[in-house]
Amino acid sequence: MAPAQTLASARATRSAPVMFGAGAAIGVLGGMIGLGGAEFRLPLLIGLFGFAALSAVILNKAMSLVVVLVALPARLVAVPLADVAARWPVAVNLLAGSLFGAWAGASWAVRMR
Repeated sequence: MAPAQTLASARATRSAPVMFGAGAAIGVLGGMIGLGGAEFRLPLLIGLFGFAALSAVILNKAMSLVVVLVALPARLVAVPLADVAARWPVAVNLLAGSLFGAWAGASWAVRMR
């Protein structure tokens, strides 16, 4: 077995409870604050799980999308869609700014080492 495979399998078996605990802590912390936990996930993806920065950012963005999609039904119960639709200019501005920021951040990230 190659050294990289040995390290990866040792890390996976040795720290599965740590990984589960870290994920649970991020979920609770993000839920209490009202965020998806992305601010807390990224340092753990890089530091604890050993992802490269670009891979960690991509995975973090994908997890954020899943969190938003899962939370959407509960949020629509709390705030009716008609109330959100009445403020469509705000939603469009936020979406446009988020898309531009994600595009700029991704283009800068691929140029980093």
